[in-house]
Amino acid sequence: MSNASTIRRQVTGTQQLTIAPLLGSVITTTETAFQLNNNALTLTGGGVIPLSAGVTGLYQGTGQVLWIHSTRMYTGVTSSTLEIELQLVPASLLPIANTLTGAQTFTNWSEIGTSGAVTVSTTTGSWSFDAYVQLDAAGNLEGDYSANIDGTTKAQTVITPITGLVGEADLNFVVTAVLGASIPGAVVTMDEFSLNYV
Repeated sequence: MSNASTIRRQVTGTQQLTIAPLLGSVITTTETAFQLNNNALTLTGGGVIPLSAGVTGLYQGTGQVLWIHSTRMYTGVTSSTLEIELQLVPASLLPIANTLTGAQTFTNWSEIGTSGAVTVSTTTGSWSFDAYVQLDAAGNLEGDYSANIDGTTKAQTVITPITGLVGEADLNFVVTAVLGASIPGAVVTMDEFSLNYV
């Protein structure tokens, strides 16, 4: 997108604090959040670390639009569905407990949008998810989102407003995935997860 400036960005990889792939043996049919790799030596430092806008005074009540973008691919998904969701996590729930082996409850997280469960037609394909949000002076998050999985598009959809946010500190975003069946050989990867100032 032209005229966008990246505020925060996470990328895929095998090094510490890069986005780890989600394995079908972990996801099974349970919604699972993408997380960052641990340090290979200390096995610490990873976990679910959201993209946070930061408390800058630039977003709340200014009309400024934030663009949240995520994209990548999946492999080994056969005869099943894939669903990608974008979640908002309030500051009061940070840091996020590292319990993501099918046990994450997502209690008090707010769903910004979902691709819906898309039946994939190929064992390997790509996906993307984009949301455009604004935080008003009263702490209400509004906007719209769209998604694409394997060529199936979720048209631009208005977000159900998320109300009662205490301010910019509550602008913390996490992407999750869920499969429609347990597929141990499946892998869902996220190449880029970025928060951009439009």
